[in-house]
Amino acid sequence: MEDDQDEPLGVRIGAREIYDEVVGLRGDVQRLGQEGETVTETLDDHEHRIRGLESERGKYVLPVALITAVATVVAAGLTVAKLGG
Repeated sequence: MEDDQDEPLGVRIGAREIYDEVVGLRGDVQRLGQEGETVTETLDDHEHRIRGLESERGKYVLPVALITAVATVVAAGLTVAKLGG
């Protein structure tokens, strides 16, 4: 096959080179699939942790609001008593 003399810039790619590239791509796709599973597991773990933090934060909202309300009522009562007294 002396056709490449007619085309000095031509490149021949054989079946072996194509096969090697396909095998390489297969490995890349498998690796990406495994990384995708790892990312999914990590996201699930983060979501679980965030939901746990949100539920922990919710435990303290009511007591803090109650203490603030009582302190406000006491401060208002002291102000009224001071002005009236």
